[in-house]
Amino acid sequence: MEPTGKTIIHEDVFAEVARNAMTQVNEVFTDTSKKGPVAGLAQIVSERFAPQITVKKNEPEDTEGSAGKVSFELKVELLYGVNIPEVTQRLRETMVKEVESLTGYTVEKIDINVERLVRPEKLEAAKA
Repeated sequence: MEPTGKTIIHEDVFAEVARNAMTQVNEVFTDTSKKGPVAGLAQIVSERFAPQITVKKNEPEDTEGSAGKVSFELKVELLYGVNIPEVTQRLRETMVKEVESLTGYTVEKIDINVERLVRPEKLEAAKA
């Protein structure tokens, strides 16, 4: 007989998986990495504009092998000029694939709030 038990995955793990999925969709602005002498201050300021992720999860039943369910609320910035419905749908599909394959949890829904559009020239200035 194999041992049984319950595996609990913390909300922060789901947030990290979601954050990684966002980096796979090029039109989602996720760059909070700054370099140079003011990197620390720039990081603090840019975190204000970093994607915000809220996770709600329902634990699986008492036995191993039964899947829990998880929902997300995202606050994101997209690159100006993209087709917002197409990008958000691609983001949802990428997140569902990542979350379900890594955690075994079923994604119930992903609400996406597009809070700002970032112009490409501002993106280039941020990289300089």
